[in-house]
Amino acid sequence: MTTPWSPAQIAAAAPDRSSETAARGLASKWTETGRSDRALWGVCRGSGASNYLASVDLTGPAYRCSCPSRKFPCKHALSLLMQWSAGSVPEGSAPDAVTAWLKSRAEKAEKATTSEDTPPKETDPAALQRRLERAAAGLEDLDRWLTDRIRNGLGSVDHGYATYDEIAGRMVDAQVPGVAGALRALPSVVATHEDWPARVLGEYARLHLLIRAFRSLAELPEPLVRSVCTHLGFPTRTDEVRREPAVRDRWQAVASRTTEDNRIYTRKLWLRGRDTGRWAVVLDFSHGTTRFDAEAPVPGTLVDADLHFYPGAAPLRALIGTRHAAPEPFTTLRATDFDAALSDYAGALGADPWIRSWPVLLSAVTPTRIDDRWWLVDRAERALPLAGDLDSRWRLLAVSGGHPVTVCGEWDGHAVTPASVFEPGQEAVAL
Repeated sequence: MTTPWSPAQIAAAAPDRSSETAARGLASKWTETGRSDRALWGVCRGSGASNYLASVDLTGPAYRCSCPSRKFPCKHALSLLMQWSAGSVPEGSAPDAVTAWLKSRAEKAEKATTSEDTPPKETDPAALQRRLERAAAGLEDLDRWLTDRIRNGLGSVDHGYATYDEIAGRMVDAQVPGVAGALRALPSVVATHEDWPARVLGEYARLHLLIRAFRSLAELPEPLVRSVCTHLGFPTRTDEVRREPAVRDRWQAVASRTTEDNRIYTRKLWLRGRDTGRWAVVLDFSHGTTRFDAEAPVPGTLVDADLHFYPGAAPLRALIGTRHAAPEPFTTLRATDFDAALSDYAGALGADPWIRSWPVLLSAVTPTRIDDRWWLVDRAERALPLAGDLDSRWRLLAVSGGHPVTVCGEWDGHAVTPASVFEPGQEAVAL
């Protein structure tokens, strides 16, 4: 039998806090509920004569409801999980509609597994050559632009949005969108950081090194070639990724965050291998809704699964492949101290000098605020700067109560940006 989720794990699955609050208000609305080793289901009374059939496939998890909500999971699915957590969902036989849904999902999963054995599509050599030529011309243009700005001095050139947007547009035309994104981020750096000259100079150096690497692609080892292409913004097909060797582990979901930009929702899931200690990040995208096609384990749960990593010199992004068991809650974490975390970052940066950040899972650190500056302080009274939005930092401080906690986040060489904090008992709280 699958272990019921904790309230913290249900909260982590909620698309927003208002959905979680609304779900609590439905406790008395359930007319019938049931569960099996694989799924939950139940009928919830709606307004008027409407009744909604909600179901949860615990092996995903995946959610389904007959209500019209665009949020995912909806308040009915969340409320059903809450009933299960409280021990109020008895064993039973699933309704035909739920059985049919579970069967359909199993068939799709089988089809997806079969498709992994299909050879990836061949890249059109002529199209690839044209792209490489456009990229080469664009990057030479960028190198001249960077050289001119360094020659004139950072303090005497314009750092406004229009200036960077113009050169970024030229990089889009050159089909190197990764470079364009890096350029468009620089005006914000200038506006928000006192040490902006050092940061801008560092970014210019990063771009110059990327240009130099592109010129020497033929001389680089294959993993580094893949990293260069990724940072330039060349796409990697998912069918190609799924052909990469599988890495099986008991992957602990330690944090998840969903962001929105121009109606494009991005879900970022941090996974940590319980046996290998290896990090993985799973990214999913959806337009106009948080209904992501791919399923992801909820923070605070562990899944025995194969991961396929995107190729590169410091592989981090991955796709979830075959799952060997349903997600289960975990009670122990493979957290590290500052030294081990910074060593991991240094190793990744040495392999791929263009990475922006690297995940960390820090044990026994106390969030501290001194003179409007934020820190994570370890037991030896060493401190790392704490970044992130102000709400996240205050929430982290509130959850910790001023005591040592385990924090998951990312270190970028300047500060830790927190993504989740683990309370006693290793329950994840999103930040």
